Amino acid sequence: MRSSNPVFTSLEKQAFTDNVEVATKSGITIKTITLVVISLITGFASIFLAQVMPEGLLFGILIGSGIFAFISVLLAMFVPKLAASMSILYAVLQGFTYGLLTWVLEMYFPGVASIALLGTALVFGVMFTLYNTGLLRGSNLLRSVVFGALLTVLVGSLIVGIVGLVNPEYINGFFSYEVTIAISLILIVMGALMLTLDFDRAESVVKMGLPKHYEWTVALGFMVTLIWIYYNILRLAVTVMGRNNN
Repeated sequence: MRSSNPVFTSLEKQAFTDNVEVATKSGITIKTITLVVISLITGFASIFLAQVMPEGLLFGILIGSGIFAFISVLLAMFVPKLAASMSILYAVLQGFTYGLLTWVLEMYFPGVASIALLGTALVFGVMFTLYNTGLLRGSNLLRSVVFGALLTVLVGSLIVGIVGLVNPEYINGFFSYEVTIAISLILIVMGALMLTLDFDRAESVVKMGLPKHYEWTVALGFMVTLIWIYYNILRLAVTVMGRNNN
């Protein structure tokens, strides 16, 4: 998002400032909160829908929600002017998906929803404090570490999926309780570091004077990261509670 050439940076900022309304921190904050609220409302609504929908239709909607949520993120990234509508669509779809998932898990593990919500809020609060106090900032090294870790996760997931199809017993034996806990903790830490990069990106967008619709792009980035953190805290809580119940 930031040019290494100060001339280009100056020209880009001047062009945007002269012609269109530019992004602000308050605008990014409001839009991020808006997406979170939409997701929460949709999540609670999904509980009522689940009680009246046929199971087959519900399963189909869940699969469709995941696919369209992924597409909406891609469209928002590559067509910034669609970021507003795609961000809202993403919040609705993910709210439905994770609202329903949380509702199902809550029946088997009472209290898991509160743990996941409070845990996500806590991680966000801690990383926000660390970033704004200057104790942790975005850097090229941090980006390399995070992106490298994400690539490792994607490749590892693909390998595990292939091995699981060939030899399911090996996968079940490999993922012991301790390994599952360690993986969940690593993924939560990755999500926290991704938040740092999100904060840095928001600051860069404002400093560069990019158009107002980039606020939605940044807000969507925060939303994707928060969903990542929520999911992994939810999985960690279920793993621990499941072990204790046994």
